[in-house]
Parts: sequence; structure tokens; C-alpha cells
Amino acid sequence: MIRKKRTSRRPHRRNSRGKLNLRSRGLEVGILFLVLIFMVFLFSVIYRLTQVPEKPMPVEQKIVRVEVLNGCGKAGLAKEVTDFLRIKGFDVVNMGNAENFEFPETIVVDRVGEMSYAWKVARAIGVDNVIQQKDEDLFLEVTLILGKDCAELAPLREILGGD
Repeated sequence: MIRKKRTSRRPHRRNSRGKLNLRSRGLEVGILFLVLIFMVFLFSVIYRLTQVPEKPMPVEQKIVRVEVLNGCGKAGLAKEVTDFLRIKGFDVVNMGNAENFEFPETIVVDRVGEMSYAWKVARAIGVDNVIQQKDEDLFLEVTLILGKDCAELAPLREILGGD
């Protein structure tokens, strides 16, 4: 008779009929699988709790520097519109009188070649008369020349008293 060498492996469990017990082997594999799933879940939770949330980069909004000029001759108009624009978030860096008081319409002038700044001011006061005249000597983005129609502009009616 030939004898088999004994190995250090644990013999497989056999049932009463001498067949391998696959049910117990399947149970062991199932438990191992569930433990593995639980460990992955636990790692995921711990990882999420310890991560510092990434802060979104703040969108830098350009504060538009504006010059307000009275082009219709109404006393104190530039000051009233300056106060209005400052409340709206614009930086009014200069106010005064235009070269004359004969401007029939309010005009918004882009001074730096970035029309979006001029349109931002135009929307705030309710005009659509925007032109571009670059002037690199000025330290501002927009010039607002108030014309004779300024009392008719919806956003300015309340502050100007509708006259």
C-alpha cells in the first residue's frame, strides 16, 4: 500500500456521507465578503469626514469707477445721481459739470475699451445710449453724462422727484 504524505493543510470538512461540506465553505466566503464590504464602507465614511471641503474660488467682481457729469444744468443733479450709483455698488470717483448743459440725452461712455462696464452703469440708470471713447489718462472705466432726459429714466425718477 502506498501512503500519501500528510500535508500541513487542514483537511476539508466532510459531512456524514464523506462528501465535502460546501455549505460551510460558502458561509465562510460570504462572511469574508461582507466583512470586506463593511471595511470599504467604513473607510469611505472616515475618508469623507476627514476631508476638508474644497472652497470654490471667489469670483472677483470688478468695482466700476465712474465719473458723473451734469450735462443738463439742473443744480445738484450730479450729487444725487452719485449717491444713487454708490448705493448700487459703483465707485464714483469724480462728479461735476459737463462741457455744456445742452445734452438732450443721457450718455454712458466707455473709457477703457471694456463695454461691459459701461453697460452695467447703463442698466443701473435705465439708458441704452452707450458709446466708446477710450481715454487712458483717466483713472476710471465709465463717464456718465446726464442729459435733459434724466428725470424720465425709471430708476432715477424717485430720487429726482419726477420733474
